[in-house]
Amino acid sequence: MAVAIAIVLALLLSLLAVFSGAAGAHAEMRQSAPRPTQEVGGVVNRVEMEFREPIRPHENNQVVLEYPDGTRIQTLVIVDGHLVRGRFEPLTEPGDYKVVWGLVDDTDNDWTTEEFPFTYDPSAAAPEWLPESAAGGSEGGDGIGGTVLLVVIIAVAVALAAWLFWPRKRKAAQLKRRR
Repeated sequence: MAVAIAIVLALLLSLLAVFSGAAGAHAEMRQSAPRPTQEVGGVVNRVEMEFREPIRPHENNQVVLEYPDGTRIQTLVIVDGHLVRGRFEPLTEPGDYKVVWGLVDDTDNDWTTEEFPFTYDPSAAAPEWLPESAAGGSEGGDGIGGTVLLVVIIAVAVALAAWLFWPRKRKAAQLKRRR
C-alpha cells in the first residue's frame, strides 16, 4: 500500500512541476530571427520574435538594439498577435549585438523583459525571417491542446488513485464467507 501511495504522489508532484512552469510563464519567446547567439549577415534591419502568448499592443512595449560599442537604440516596435518585430536601420558594423525586449503579454497583462545576443558579420548568411503565420502562434503550443492534455492526465491520475485505494478487504472477506 505504501508503494501505491508513493506512486500516486510522485505522479501528482510530477504533474505539478510540469504544468506550474507553463501556468506562470509570461511573454515566453518561442523563436526569433536572428536566433540567440546566431551569427548573421546580409541585410539585417529588424529582429523578429514569436511568443507563446499573444502580445498586447501597448505604449510601453519596447525592443532595444545594443550595438557593439554599447550604444542602445529604441527600435520601431510592430506587434501582430504572437509576433513582434523591432525595425531599425540596416546593420553595417560587424560585432556582437544584443536585443533587449520588454513587452506586455495579452493573457495576463504582465510586463516581461529579457535579452539575447547575436553576432553580425556581413559575410555570414542572412537570418531566416519568421513567416507571417507566426503572428497566429505556432502549432503544438500551449492553450486548448495543453489544457486538454492536463485534464486527461489528471483524470487518469484520479482513476489510478481510486483503483489503488478502493477498499478490497471487504470484497476478499465476502468471498471467504461465500466459500
